[in-house]
Amino acid sequence: MSNIEEKREALAQDLQQFLYYCDQAEEMITGKEVTPSPVMDFSSLVDEILPLPLDKDAPEGASMKQLVRMVQECTRCPLCETRTHTVFGEGALPSRLLVIGESPGADEDATGRAFVGKAGQYLDTWLTPLGLSRETNVYLSNIIKCRPPENRTPHVNEISSCLPFVRRQIRLVKPELILLIGGVASKALLDTDKGVGELRGRFYRYEGVPVLVTYHPAGVLRNMEELKRPVWEDLKKVAAFLNLTLPGRSR
Repeated sequence: MSNIEEKREALAQDLQQFLYYCDQAEEMITGKEVTPSPVMDFSSLVDEILPLPLDKDAPEGASMKQLVRMVQECTRCPLCETRTHTVFGEGALPSRLLVIGESPGADEDATGRAFVGKAGQYLDTWLTPLGLSRETNVYLSNIIKCRPPENRTPHVNEISSCLPFVRRQIRLVKPELILLIGGVASKALLDTDKGVGELRGRFYRYEGVPVLVTYHPAGVLRNMEELKRPVWEDLKKVAAFLNLTLPGRSR
């Protein structure tokens, strides 16, 4: 164990010991027996006080803040030369639902925020009726963190460059369910050549986390008549899994 890791472990122990002393002090002051504080996970606080050294080649060990910085400084593929901003993702932590799409568009590249363009606004209309939003219980992200020129489909090397960031991001978000929207995200994370039409309708697993697949909002906007109904069927599966009330229905 390195010196920094020893210090981090000692700090976590000290924080837990501090809670014990607080319990003891409360008993002395009130004269009443106090239920001991539970053992806490102080990893996030320890990351704030004693962050691990940043290793750009090891995203699997990064905290969320470190991962954001690694993405911002990434030069793993040529997209770093054409981007305005990296688009890491945003939402609630931990989340009930993690939505992963393809890549940022023009609006996202301009602002550095995920799903703020027309497709993102349309995605909000899928989530809101289920009581889901990025403010409370959803995290939004993409397989690719930089916009491909002219919104073209990401190249294989671009996807492989970003996947280590995505994998670590998933572990840090700790979702109950992952919703993959579109073929790029589905093929990359599930390691398959099948399209969305073949993949949707059933549950998969990614490192133990349940996964559903549906069409990308941008694609649905282009082909509303054919794709709107299948997406609604997929959203009903999301609602059932998360025990959410569908519009017009009661539990």
